[in-house]
Amino acid sequence: MQTNTNWKPVVSAILQKKDSDGIKVFIQTRWKPHIESPYSGMFEIPAGGIDIYEDVYDALKREVKEECGLDVVKIISDFKSDIEEPVVGDKALVFKPFLCQQVLSTRNGLPWIGFVFLCEVGGEIKMQETEAKDPMWVSLGELEKIINNESEKIFPLQLPVLKYYLEWAKLQQ
Repeated sequence: MQTNTNWKPVVSAILQKKDSDGIKVFIQTRWKPHIESPYSGMFEIPAGGIDIYEDVYDALKREVKEECGLDVVKIISDFKSDIEEPVVGDKALVFKPFLCQQVLSTRNGLPWIGFVFLCEVGGEIKMQETEAKDPMWVSLGELEKIINNESEKIFPLQLPVLKYYLEWAKLQQ
């Protein structure tokens, strides 16, 4: 077993909206050929690293804004406690995301472990071209087709996330 002390904690955001046609989910094309060429060109949801001592909710909002220009306006199915500071300088909180995720092996990627939040967003899409491109809102039916027919085109860390979300969303209808 390989021991790695360089785990990378990440947040991922399932962005959803409701319109007259039903629920839509935001996906984008991962575009980091200079960093992770094996994974560039795959479908993904916004995600990114959590800085040391950064509040996970601040990281979530920052990453969504950085990658696609949208603002998180509501987080669905989560829990966030008050920040406790029993001794000056020692702060902590508990939180419950929509899901947790972990990479078990990778083709030259990073050893990610992270937290997935289900969000509603506002604002206008403005992609950070060094991160991702081709933003699109897809229906649950379109997402299901991608998962069932083109799963190899989905960023591996997020394939199980999107599968779980799709089943969860179907139960909510």
